[in-house]
Amino acid sequence: MKTVVLLLVTFVFSQISFAEKNEDKGSDYRRSSLCLIMLDESKMPHREVIKEAFLSLPMPDKYNDHNTSVRMFCKDTMQLTTEDNKAFKEAERAGVLGENRAKQKNSGEDSDKNAGKKKGGFGKMVGGLGRSAVSGATGGLVNETANSEYAASAYKFLQQQNMAKQLFNRWFRTQDSSFSMNLVQERGMYDASAIDIENAKSSARGMALLADAGEELINNTFVVVTRFHYLSKDELVAQIDATAQAVANQLGSYAALGAKAGTLALKASLGAGYYVQSTSYLFQLNWNDSIAGIFYNQLWDNPEAYEQSDIFSLKYIGSEKAWANVKAGIFTDKSESELIRIATINATDAALAKLEKKYEVFKTKTPMIVSGDEKAPVITAKIGMKEGLEAGDKFEVLEKIFDPETQRTSYKRKGVVKVSKDQIWDNRFMAGEERALEGKTQDFEETRFEGKGNYYTGMLLRQIK
Repeated sequence: MKTVVLLLVTFVFSQISFAEKNEDKGSDYRRSSLCLIMLDESKMPHREVIKEAFLSLPMPDKYNDHNTSVRMFCKDTMQLTTEDNKAFKEAERAGVLGENRAKQKNSGEDSDKNAGKKKGGFGKMVGGLGRSAVSGATGGLVNETANSEYAASAYKFLQQQNMAKQLFNRWFRTQDSSFSMNLVQERGMYDASAIDIENAKSSARGMALLADAGEELINNTFVVVTRFHYLSKDELVAQIDATAQAVANQLGSYAALGAKAGTLALKASLGAGYYVQSTSYLFQLNWNDSIAGIFYNQLWDNPEAYEQSDIFSLKYIGSEKAWANVKAGIFTDKSESELIRIATINATDAALAKLEKKYEVFKTKTPMIVSGDEKAPVITAKIGMKEGLEAGDKFEVLEKIFDPETQRTSYKRKGVVKVSKDQIWDNRFMAGEERALEGKTQDFEETRFEGKGNYYTGMLLRQIK
């Protein structure tokens, strides 16, 4: 009897411990900071509706809002000079170097050599080639040369607006133009006295804390400039088919066959109506030890030197393209303008998701939620179709470690989980209303993951290939 009681007490305390370990820590993590800007064009169909939709776009939960007063620009009158193209190429080279460093930093963490491979027969291989070619073709009415021109125009505009400095201002300047670490403290969850500049500069540990804040927060500051198109289903299918065939023909006859099959399948799956297509250009704020040293030692509390400094710059990471349907057949009670607004928001979210999947430096972390009992935990996260999740997608599980001696944060991989095919949350804009109109329901608001490990709420998920 004593043994039974002892076992019961042990079980109860283990459950209490598990519950305490799994208190809500969903907001206790460091998000990337994002500034969203629209590339406006005077001849764009439904221009005003799309502009209004963009300006009302809610900032995705995975990012801190780092918008400035500059939200859009018109390319129509912008002319690129040789110097402009040269400057853009330099920003592009800096972006490639930064992306390579990010890949090298995380390469040792992904020990699953087959993480990106999926099993299947010949049919799946052909279908996969088709889907791949089609997926890569959904970007646009413009070729790569024109796409590069738009990216260069976006960069020129950001330079004209001194956007890099505006991003610094959002981090460090107050309304009265004094310097403050309040936002860094808030977003990084640092102790106010520990993050104080003057105190930090007096010790190696203090400077290490500032380096941690720079690596975790300032370095993860991004600008996404998005261009929109409004086109019909036939126009979309035609451009996808042309681009998919061009890509697939270089890979051989089987790939071309798969691309054609993929295009036909996509055409059959697309609903009637019109589509909003987005092309997004990703820029990152430059931050390194040299910039940090100049900023903290020479510019902090020296407004005149700060205003004259040229340390502020951006690097160009790359672009991605996506589209979303204006579902007139379902939302019969909504105006065309409202349908375009919905599609604009969903196309923007889709492009952000594709940027994150493509570029290592832009990959974000998402808090894991663990529920149930310790022997059979349920693993979920507040991400879903808006973030481009598909069944079988793999994520590494990271445990955040803060070393009080070095004052630095690191992340240790604790395992790998994958998206369950049975519970992927459809969190796209207006998805709930769409399901209701179709007579469908979804009784969960989290995506479920499969995988074993000693996990607890507050660990972080980051997608891997």
